[in-house]
Amino acid sequence: MAFVSSFTVTGPLAGTSPRSSFVQDARRVVPAVAATAPCHRRARPTGVTMGGDRIATGGGFENTAGDETGAMTTEWGAKVGDKDHSLVATPKGGLLLQDTVTLQKLSRFNRERIPERVVHARGTGAYGYFESYGDESALTSAEFLSAPGIKTPLFCRFSMVTLSKSVAETTRDVRGFAVKMKTSEGIWDMVFNNLPVFFVRDQRHFVDVIHAFKPDPVTNLQDFDRVFDLMGALGGEATHMLTYLFSDHGIPADYQHMDGNSVHAYKFLNAEGKVTYVKLRWRAVAGVKNMTEEEAHALQADDLNHATRSLYTDIKEGKFPEWELQIQEMKPEQLGDFEFDPLDSTKHWPEDQFPYRTIGKMVLNEIPNNFFEHTEQAAFSPGNMLPGAIEASEDRLLQSRLISYFSAHEYRVGTNHYKLPVNRPVNEVKNYHADGQMNMGENKGTLNYEPSMVHEAYMDSPKAKFHQLPLPTGTYVQEEIAKTLNFKQAGDLYRSFSEDMRSNLVYNLSCKLKGSQSQLIKDTMSAHFFKADKEYGTRVAEAIGANMGEVESIAAKLKE
Repeated sequence: MAFVSSFTVTGPLAGTSPRSSFVQDARRVVPAVAATAPCHRRARPTGVTMGGDRIATGGGFENTAGDETGAMTTEWGAKVGDKDHSLVATPKGGLLLQDTVTLQKLSRFNRERIPERVVHARGTGAYGYFESYGDESALTSAEFLSAPGIKTPLFCRFSMVTLSKSVAETTRDVRGFAVKMKTSEGIWDMVFNNLPVFFVRDQRHFVDVIHAFKPDPVTNLQDFDRVFDLMGALGGEATHMLTYLFSDHGIPADYQHMDGNSVHAYKFLNAEGKVTYVKLRWRAVAGVKNMTEEEAHALQADDLNHATRSLYTDIKEGKFPEWELQIQEMKPEQLGDFEFDPLDSTKHWPEDQFPYRTIGKMVLNEIPNNFFEHTEQAAFSPGNMLPGAIEASEDRLLQSRLISYFSAHEYRVGTNHYKLPVNRPVNEVKNYHADGQMNMGENKGTLNYEPSMVHEAYMDSPKAKFHQLPLPTGTYVQEEIAKTLNFKQAGDLYRSFSEDMRSNLVYNLSCKLKGSQSQLIKDTMSAHFFKADKEYGTRVAEAIGANMGEVESIAAKLKE
């Protein structure tokens, strides 16, 4: 029988208000896991309504020929005399090269696809708006946060992070939660994830994480021995994130019931240049709902696209999903006050010390009229900020993302991707960037440089200067951060879970680990979880057949 259980969870995925109590869609409770528990898909839970993969009907491209008959044309505007038959030499065949209509159609078809995103490949998007709740000018000089009731248009894209465009939306994976805020002062891209931390704190191993989750280059099959081999070799840095990912949080029920977290800290600057470090999250107004492994498998058998279908159905029916934007605030002088590094992407800020405060609301109310032109060509980058108002922190992982996203979109979509409607700012763009493939800017005049003595060139805006940060004296370094604290927050998270969620977590990990071909991987990963919490590690070790003596020995040598 289907039922819903509610319980309060401490940590970054819980809040202080009754609304923020965690809601888990628990149609079936998974019992405590034995080492021999099956990991294949079991019977479909009762009471689950399946959507099915139905072919859309109606719609299509509008007639654009501009006459009453809606005559088809080529891409160069000429009308097509016979849309059903090619020009051939004889009734039996022999296509003629002079049939440029057919040849151009085939050539164009071969170029319909652009390179797939390496990460966040599968996604779905919608348009909407953000409405500010108050005046945040004491915190930031960003105009869209300067008074209550200011509405800012936006485009939001949800995604699956590690696998390809064809992956099912029931797959256990990190979800991307990106919002392109089109403010009156330019675009602020909020490139978030649903989970509040990440696997690594330094860009050096970001690529390795993605490679490990991608299919094996030999078999083209995903292999979790590769994932846990890397995570074990990293020495425990990923333990916090793995605990989130393999809990029920790893499979959100849909996008409307999913939060978005900045993961990184950012800087807000006010008009006087005062800096405040912030972490941000989009809090689902409808509450958070997740699926168990069993529910996901059952749903996947009938519908690979349930999350997109659910989001678009709600918008079509006028049930516009909403999220509230919340922030945590930290003064620069507080950065060194903790046993962890607040600029470490594998950590969250304790809510009892840094409570979230709500500053606005996002509403999604419009489905893009063409998936490719909007959702697929949307280009988000953490580097798209509002200098002098919203800037990047010194977080090592964030710093690398500032350039890598720009590079990815210039390769994938093109140099002029920012001129596409989905990416274009609402304010006028004024610069001397020139040319490039598919440039539609209609640049006019002789001046494409600055400064100039004889022309009126564009001027700078002192208000938008980047914040000047004093640097400590010393030398360049290439070393680990001083405060790693790899396991404590993972243990706190495990202990915050209900018994049902702990059992699900152990079960989910055991499904991937107990089939490992390496005893070293089993023992090492169990040791990492043991270091976080003895009960946690012991339950995983027993479920996957790890050697407890070796587990305790490895754990004793691990650095916190």
